[in-house]
Amino acid sequence: MERWSINESRKIYNIDNWGSDLFSVNKKGNICVHPSPNSKYSIDLRALVDDLIKRKIKPPILLRFMNILEGRIASINRIFKSAIQENNYPARYQTFYPIKVNQQRQVVEAIANFGKKYDMGLEVGSKPELVAAISLSTGSGIPIICNGYKDTEYIETILYATKIGYDIIMVVEKLFELEKILDLAQQTGISPKLGIRVKLSSRGTGKWATSGGEDAKFGLRISEIIAAIEMLKSRGFIDSLKLLHFHIGSQITKIDKIKNALIEGTRIYVEMKKLGVNLDYLDIGGGLGVDYDGSKSSYFSSVNYSIEEYANDVVYQIKNICEEAGIDCPNIISESGRATVAHYSVLVTNILNTNTQNLMPDFDALLDKPEKLSPTVKKLIDIFKSLDRHSLREDYHDTAQLIQEAVSLFNLGYLNLNERAIAEWVCGKIIRKINGIVEKMKPIPDELQNFRLSLRQTYFANFSLFQSVPDSWAIDQLFPIVPIQRLHQKPDVIASIADITCDSDGEITSFVGENGRTKFLPIHKIRPEEDYFIGFFLIGAYQEILGDMHNLFGDTNAVHITFNKKTNYKIDTVITGDATLESLKYVQYDGNEIVKNIRDNLEKSVALRKISIEESSHFLELLDRTLQGYTYLGK
Repeated sequence: MERWSINESRKIYNIDNWGSDLFSVNKKGNICVHPSPNSKYSIDLRALVDDLIKRKIKPPILLRFMNILEGRIASINRIFKSAIQENNYPARYQTFYPIKVNQQRQVVEAIANFGKKYDMGLEVGSKPELVAAISLSTGSGIPIICNGYKDTEYIETILYATKIGYDIIMVVEKLFELEKILDLAQQTGISPKLGIRVKLSSRGTGKWATSGGEDAKFGLRISEIIAAIEMLKSRGFIDSLKLLHFHIGSQITKIDKIKNALIEGTRIYVEMKKLGVNLDYLDIGGGLGVDYDGSKSSYFSSVNYSIEEYANDVVYQIKNICEEAGIDCPNIISESGRATVAHYSVLVTNILNTNTQNLMPDFDALLDKPEKLSPTVKKLIDIFKSLDRHSLREDYHDTAQLIQEAVSLFNLGYLNLNERAIAEWVCGKIIRKINGIVEKMKPIPDELQNFRLSLRQTYFANFSLFQSVPDSWAIDQLFPIVPIQRLHQKPDVIASIADITCDSDGEITSFVGENGRTKFLPIHKIRPEEDYFIGFFLIGAYQEILGDMHNLFGDTNAVHITFNKKTNYKIDTVITGDATLESLKYVQYDGNEIVKNIRDNLEKSVALRKISIEESSHFLELLDRTLQGYTYLGK
């Protein structure tokens, strides 16, 4: 076996750059997860998965590492506290978690619990999210910010919750919404705590740039803010307005875009204060990005700044503008959901196919006796035999031309099926031989850069892309994907990863690589009877809640893990993935009706002697196991 080190694996998968010192490779060649950056403690991911399978928890398995979640909350708050101290900022910072990023109850409960010491709040954007937040806030005093469009019921729920003691700020998204809020406030006699979202001219970058700018969906224009202030004053509610909010998009890749928004937003805050609005808070929204590909660039799957730079710029810009204007600095709020939860969640699943090369016909004997073959196939065999570094370019181009010639001859009836198969087989051998030469070349010639795609195999993994990583399909989001074992061995295959849905879009062909985006995943040939697993990393934000039940593949098994110094890890919670019966219920199928209809049909078949009683019983047993079992594939 060719010499290979774990350092080389860390490099080709770019683990050190996207991993934020939370993921490493141990001496066994297995991926490890650390509770905090650079911690000496770690969990061997492959060993953990083997243990879970022994516990009858089948892949795909969503692993939630709760220490990482707690650490991310602590880190963001610690970094902002440091920025406040460094800049002598006279007010405080508070972070809110937008539960739309991941509304799973166990996740939001954990965030609320971890965030208590930082007075962390929850941001909601709908009536169901509001109810969830109120439930969690009961007895805990968790502050809540309400964004999104609001109807009468939504507004009244907020007002009465405020009256009984919940700390809720209702953010006005549209001017007509404010009028409705004030009417209901007067009818109920309940004074609301209000915020206003301003529509900045500043825009973010990447896929969510339209969240900001003049054409943004939400927010009030400057003229509308003036009208809102006049409306609040005329109706006696001006003292209810406590917060100014802006948001220019998720995953902002460039720090200069953040600075521009901060300057504009703070200027508006200052001017509103001058108009007599007693604002206490400036909510800078979300946008703090995650470096998914580890490139530290302005590419949309990366960011060109650190959390430290982000926090320092926020605090500095706000303080500088407020002091210059002689206005008291506001309490700062951010809604950094993606940066809070992305790292803590890892999906692990098994590769289903083994090395199919062993099943292919072997034409090796023909290499020495090609006399009976067509001239086209003979030329391909000659290229394979004579190929070397010096004839590389010419032989590569000739091979591409000859394989097209073979297809044309086959279509015209001059080449039989066996000869076309031989041509494909020889072409594959030529490409692999070229690859062996190219791998040693520095630099690789431009025309040979993309030829490796012809070597790319399709590896089928036991998951649904649409359920577990929908952003990969919907917006071409990059997520790090890495084998969780054998990283002390050189990967000998380049592959795409296909899911088990019947949709041709269910395939990942863009990956995080050593130099940014790459069109294939280096992976190992799978040994007979080997359980081979890959991990999808940094998927804690949005992926679970955006999941789509394509082919009725439901939620995966999920396990909450905490680190334990004595036992290495502790399983806190196991959330069983959807059974087939549950997935069918989502689309209004009734399990009892299904079984009855099939049983009736089986009895007719038994009566007609199409099937025996024993076969009928066996079929019903299979049906029951299918209905009660996991929607994903087993052995």
